Amino acid sequence: MLLSFTKMNGAGNDFVMIDNRNQALSLDASRVALLCDRHRGVGADGVLAVEPSTQGADFRMRYYNADGGEAEMCGNGARCFARFARRLGVSNAEMSFETLAGIIRASFPGDLVCITMSDPNSYRAPLSIL
Repeated sequence: MLLSFTKMNGAGNDFVMIDNRNQALSLDASRVALLCDRHRGVGADGVLAVEPSTQGADFRMRYYNADGGEAEMCGNGARCFARFARRLGVSNAEMSFETLAGIIRASFPGDLVCITMSDPNSYRAPLSIL
């Protein structure tokens, strides 16, 4: 099977970007780890896939770490992802995409990509340091 992808870099992290809006590609942990392997694969810090939204956003960002595990979100990856999605033509000057960490919004002032992250939650600062 031939895999069409784009490789992008954001602030020192590199990513394999995949258009999976038709959900024809099954991304399991071993396949992702092989893609990210810098000796036997493409080599990357992670894989990001554009998929249909299930929560009312323009689309969904699936983020996989290099070991194949799915993660909530990656800020550097989100900026690359937004630029990739715009190049695919799935959105114009502003977009929203669903992640495991919530809905992320992106805009494109000039050549920049601006990301509005979801509000933080579930974090409790330690009461004291031992």
